[in-house]
Amino acid sequence: MKKIFSRNNLFTILWVIFHAAILIAFLVTLKFYGGFTFDGDYTTLMPSTHSSKAVKIAEDSIGKVTGNSIFILAGNENFEKAEKAAINAYDSLKDNPKFKSITLYTDAQSISEVQDFIGKWRTNLLSPASREKILSNPKEFAQNAKMKAYGLSIAENDPEKDPFMLDDENLKNYLSAFSDSGTALSAKDNVMAGEYNGKWYVMIRAELTAEGAKLASDINVIPEIYDVCYALETDGTHFAFYGTPFHSYSGSSKAIKEVSIISAVTITIIIVMLLVVFRSMLPLVASLIALLVSCGAAFLVTHTFFGNIHLIAIIFGTSLIGSCIDYSLHFFINWKGSTELKTGEQIRKHLTNGLFLSLISTEICYLLLTFAPFTMLKQISVFSFTGILSSFLTTVGIFPLFKVPCDEKRQIPILEKIFKNGVDTPENPEHRRKRKFWGKVVIVAAFTFTIGSMIIFRDELRVQNDIQNLYKPTGRLKEDSLTAFEVIKYNPRSWLIVSGDSAEEVLQKEEKIIPRMPDPFISTARFIPSIKSQKESYAAAKELIPLADSQLKSMLYPEDIDGEEAELSKEENEELSKISEDFKRDFDSMQEKFVTPESGELPKALQSILKMLWIGQVDGKYYSIILPTTVQDEEVYINLASDDENLHYENKPKAVSSGLDRLTKMVAIMFAIAFAIITIVVKFYYNGRDTFKIITIPLISILVIITTFLYCELPIEFFCITGVILVFGLGLDYVIYKRQNKGNKIEGFAITLSFLTTAISFGAIILSSFVPVHVLGLSIFSGILAAYICTML
Repeated sequence: MKKIFSRNNLFTILWVIFHAAILIAFLVTLKFYGGFTFDGDYTTLMPSTHSSKAVKIAEDSIGKVTGNSIFILAGNENFEKAEKAAINAYDSLKDNPKFKSITLYTDAQSISEVQDFIGKWRTNLLSPASREKILSNPKEFAQNAKMKAYGLSIAENDPEKDPFMLDDENLKNYLSAFSDSGTALSAKDNVMAGEYNGKWYVMIRAELTAEGAKLASDINVIPEIYDVCYALETDGTHFAFYGTPFHSYSGSSKAIKEVSIISAVTITIIIVMLLVVFRSMLPLVASLIALLVSCGAAFLVTHTFFGNIHLIAIIFGTSLIGSCIDYSLHFFINWKGSTELKTGEQIRKHLTNGLFLSLISTEICYLLLTFAPFTMLKQISVFSFTGILSSFLTTVGIFPLFKVPCDEKRQIPILEKIFKNGVDTPENPEHRRKRKFWGKVVIVAAFTFTIGSMIIFRDELRVQNDIQNLYKPTGRLKEDSLTAFEVIKYNPRSWLIVSGDSAEEVLQKEEKIIPRMPDPFISTARFIPSIKSQKESYAAAKELIPLADSQLKSMLYPEDIDGEEAELSKEENEELSKISEDFKRDFDSMQEKFVTPESGELPKALQSILKMLWIGQVDGKYYSIILPTTVQDEEVYINLASDDENLHYENKPKAVSSGLDRLTKMVAIMFAIAFAIITIVVKFYYNGRDTFKIITIPLISILVIITTFLYCELPIEFFCITGVILVFGLGLDYVIYKRQNKGNKIEGFAITLSFLTTAISFGAIILSSFVPVHVLGLSIFSGILAAYICTML
């Protein structure tokens, strides 16, 4: 038992405990999360913009409706051909269970439900304009109602219950509001269609289920939509696709391909490199197994904490290949080439200080990033933190168990060739002197060039985040989106949040704002007026009651051709009197009845809209959303919000960009904290002069990063700054290893291999078409390149 728990086996035991705990925690939480899931939605890359709980709920409320909504437009110069293609596509897709809903035809049942609802609450739903018409001249209003009854009405008319055609007035207002809640298309031959650039477009509108929108999954419905629609593109027909799920699917699919290619290329290069260096399978196999264990542990821990893993975190995880394999390289370089170290335990003891300092400096940077209020950054941080810690424990806990080869086999031929002419040793002081001289020259030149560039091009040096630059559609999807937007004119990206101490107060505030809205919009009060407004509607409608008898008579028994009133029989007069009494009784019964946004008997069409608009009570206050379908002049909304503290205007893209600005500043502060902490840690191991030299290296790396972005005409933004803080930790590794092993050609070679593997993995993600990953790769690659050169000189 004492032998098992000996000092030499301590790291092995820690390795077992660490990985067993990860596996157990993952299995326990896996059932809770409902399985192992990936996330590929590019919108989840956006940082939280929630300034309050209500704003978060507003975003979620809108997101539930718009996030999984799609539009499929069948276009052709001939309307009948476009309609036929849309019908064929609809018939092929309508029974697919991955659609929560899918519509092509105008919904007669929904219209009927709305008409029934309007009929029940006809006295409460009058608009201010309708009330004004009644109050200004009740007789004229009644006369106009007769005209509508004879062919100008859009509502189904029951003159016994609605002799003044109030349903017609209200239905016009409702249809206008419903029109503003959707697209610019209109009904044609029982479908929604519009004309643009000489083509007719017929629209299929659908909402996907969670499974149908699931990215990085074979059950995503987008490929099925493409298969159906592309097969119907004949005889001049072209389908255009619009909606977030199409872009999310495109981004995630591209990300999967990039993961595969980047990982395959990176691992292949590293395998070849290790075979050339070691000419032995053991270091190669052990390093790759250690890498797989590290990545596996990183996967499991990330999923355990977050319930899913984003594909971008996986892409970034490919960069972990270079960082994790560093530890393996340092161990096996000494295992193969340091004949003075006879056992695995001696190699571990030789490397412990350098590896531990490297681990601490890198992990501090990743650990600090977990405090950023940005889920994507947290995932990347947890993933990388876990992977590197796992790799460290494998190097110090498992690799020392391997038997060291005999001295005859402990040779690295390529190393002997590289250092054939001598290196930095006491026996070669001239080489050492030259190296120091040129090192100083390079350091001074780097400072001069980078700082000089920033001074000369200071106008181009900018810190700027723009969420619209994070994802840009390309190819057909880009063209489809532009065409579809011109056809449907639907792109809700900003909104007003209205708050109040009661639901009534919120609705009254909406009613005051409605006349000032410059663009098509929807709001709860356009469908469900405040109780105050309903009372005013009832009071206005009551002005018509004195005219009820004559109105009912003229509606039920029309005048003759000469305009004379009809002569009624006794039975007809009795029937008319009963109808009039019933009408007035029903009218009186509505005096103290009011409909609210939370009423249970609302039409389904109205319920679906109010789910998005009416937030209700949150933490003692009530909230609702006024949603413009497009915004032409944002200043109007900004001024509206500035006039009332209970109004909040949110522009989603700008809010996300502002959120990234705040995160950029936060990460910069974290960098300053990391710098201070790591400086203190290094000072425990080295004197003041050596500490200054060590810290100088990552500072030069940061200057090089900024200069690189300057010459690439890229702004200094969030993902660049994130790369800076990671380079600070990674760049310290090289100088720490070098300082720990002065004049040791073995460690110098290990640092070079370490740099190459890291540079390859981070350099590979520069090739990513996804902008955040590309920028992060460019930042880290340029930084570690500078760190390596300065360290070796």
